[in-house]
Amino acid sequence: MTEQSAPEALEASRKIPVKRVIGLLLGIACLVVSFVLPGSEELTHEGMVSIGILLMAICFWMCDVLPVGVTGLLGAILLSVLGVVNNFGAAWSGFVSFTPWFIFGIFIMTAIMIKTSLGTRLVQALVGKAGTKPKSIVLAYMIATAIVSMFMTDTGAVAVGMALALPFLRGINAKETHPNLGRCLALGIAFAAILGGFITPFGHSLNVLCAGLLTSTYGVTIDFFQWFVPGLIIAVLLVPFCWFVICKVFPPEDLSEEEAALVTGSGDKEPMTATDIKALIYMVVLVAGFIAGNWVPVLSNVNVIMVMLAVAFLPGIEIVTWKDFQDNVGWGVVLMVGGVMSMAGACSSTGAAGFLVNLLLATGVMNLPILLGLILIMAIAYVIHTFVPAAPALCALFVPPVMGYCVAAGVSPAIFVMLMASVTAGSFLLPLSPPMLVSFSEGYYTSGELTKAGWLCAIVYVLVEVLVVYFVGSALGLPIIPA
Repeated sequence: MTEQSAPEALEASRKIPVKRVIGLLLGIACLVVSFVLPGSEELTHEGMVSIGILLMAICFWMCDVLPVGVTGLLGAILLSVLGVVNNFGAAWSGFVSFTPWFIFGIFIMTAIMIKTSLGTRLVQALVGKAGTKPKSIVLAYMIATAIVSMFMTDTGAVAVGMALALPFLRGINAKETHPNLGRCLALGIAFAAILGGFITPFGHSLNVLCAGLLTSTYGVTIDFFQWFVPGLIIAVLLVPFCWFVICKVFPPEDLSEEEAALVTGSGDKEPMTATDIKALIYMVVLVAGFIAGNWVPVLSNVNVIMVMLAVAFLPGIEIVTWKDFQDNVGWGVVLMVGGVMSMAGACSSTGAAGFLVNLLLATGVMNLPILLGLILIMAIAYVIHTFVPAAPALCALFVPPVMGYCVAAGVSPAIFVMLMASVTAGSFLLPLSPPMLVSFSEGYYTSGELTKAGWLCAIVYVLVEVLVVYFVGSALGLPIIPA
């Protein structure tokens, strides 16, 4: 039996998934059609090819045709090979912008959170105050996960939260004796990580990507407080709301004192090590540097992160090793973002972005009140991302034209940039996005149970995001671009 199963398994591994074949063919078709068609008064041939390259990349990303970073590199080189831009340097301009390098640098925060006990201590400190009430325990885990997600990827924050929740859930045999509590914790941790990742401008790579698209297109930036204040308000409103809905849909079972005692693990807590203390000081200084950049121009986000990246390895500090950092860098994400920035820049310089804006405006969306228009666009983006969780690709497709819509409507394009970063971080409807997959893989809830608990959260999420970012962001002076 074993001798037969090995060759069969090898043969199965060689089979190419149909999705990849379809994505390859669609991508090539987009590229060929755009190259063959002549230009027009509304859209030059170069602009048409730039759109074709972007659509090809989106097909490849959505269908996993190539590794995400390789597709980003391919998109950039095709800009030069097919004559969309004048020279090799222009084709690779996205890789010398601040965005991919800032994303590269912020992985030091993830490496520190994983290498040290800071994240663990935070979760244990908050959960330890929850007492024996199961709803309080769920809320404590959600708050702690949201805070951790401010400083590392959403997926990493879910991993940290679940790693601390699993010993407790297994200790009380939650799948058999407390299934609703297991559902509440697994769902709550994932929801909170998605919400927490939007609080800071560096809490998720999508935040940096979308902000970079704004800067490359209009030359303006979103400062720390302009992002942080709306993000914090949204989290303060939605973490308790999602907690209430989850616990209402799946009322968690009561715990005995012995079961509740397992929530933070057993044994005495070890004192903070010298590395933990240095890491805590480091994180405080890093965030202080980002904040100070609001008043000191030289302290731009990328300058701060690059200097602090070097500081992390200085003799006597050495919070992490270079290998620790390398192991946590999402190289595929960095290369993908560089490619997105290059392709978006080409769309802008060839007039393709303006053409897409005009197409959007021709749909009649301009006839709607701006708030209603934004809600409609974000709802559409949320639904698309639920079924096609290729967030950077969707940002590259949606952000440039809708920023133009915002400019034409007389509101800051930064509003849509922030909204797009938030709604593509993850979906509360299906377990397809990375944060939800980490939680879902532990088997404490089904896909149908996620939808049952998440549909109302998703609706309120989109509405609250649009209202808070629109009104609070406008009050904080998000930049308005003259039409």
